[in-house]
Amino acid sequence: MSDNPMPRALKRRPVVRAVMVLLALVTAFHVFAQFLWIAPASQLRTLIPGDFLTSWQIPYFGQSWSVFAPDPINGNYVYKIRAVVRDDSGERVTTKWIDATDAEYAGAKHHLLPARATSLASEQATNYKNAWDELTEDQKAVVAEHYWKGDDWKARFEGKLRAASGDDQDAVAKANAFITANAFTDAYATQVARAVWGDGVDSVQWDIYRQNVTPFADRHEEHPTPEPKQKAPTGWRGLFTMPEQNEQDFAETFTRWVDASGQHDATEVH
Repeated sequence: MSDNPMPRALKRRPVVRAVMVLLALVTAFHVFAQFLWIAPASQLRTLIPGDFLTSWQIPYFGQSWSVFAPDPINGNYVYKIRAVVRDDSGERVTTKWIDATDAEYAGAKHHLLPARATSLASEQATNYKNAWDELTEDQKAVVAEHYWKGDDWKARFEGKLRAASGDDQDAVAKANAFITANAFTDAYATQVARAVWGDGVDSVQWDIYRQNVTPFADRHEEHPTPEPKQKAPTGWRGLFTMPEQNEQDFAETFTRWVDASGQHDATEVH
């Protein structure tokens, strides 16, 4: 038997070449997809059919020009949650506010590759505030009311919100978009409340707002005046759970982040 390794190397060469070609094609497509994603929207995006471009980019490769001039990100979105819980005597007690965005940021701090979940609260706050901004004044008044009593609270809230739209089809469409954002926001608030205060949670309320950063011209002031909070006033809501939510896994992770953020007092029920 020959000790010469050349025949085996020659047999492997076509496989190696095929792998290299495949990797080159994937790399070329990825570079092209990145270009399409970060470039201003144009007909070039139709070169990739359906939702494949979005599926390729999200959640791992998402990028945008929003961190660059002339229109960089200039504000933070905050998502705070509190709850009404039943104490040992059955009395309804209101908890303190807990900052879900701050807790998630604590989970991302000092991590080179933070978990995708460390941006969920901020993203949901952004979606909710943007949907709220599109509502009419009559619709916003409905959102500010309380809906948590009875099993039909969600249907009553959504029905009144649509009724506030009147015959304006554009307002109806915006109400429907807000209803979707509200459902996801309520589901997240429900998970946070149960993770922090346990199974005795009776209802939840969230405080979502955007606050711009200090203007560039005032950056050298020692104690600049904070920018005003752009709020989306929301009343108390009943609990809502999305299909396939895993509250146990969520609680294990989120409570660890709460501890890291130093919000120990907010977890207590007074």
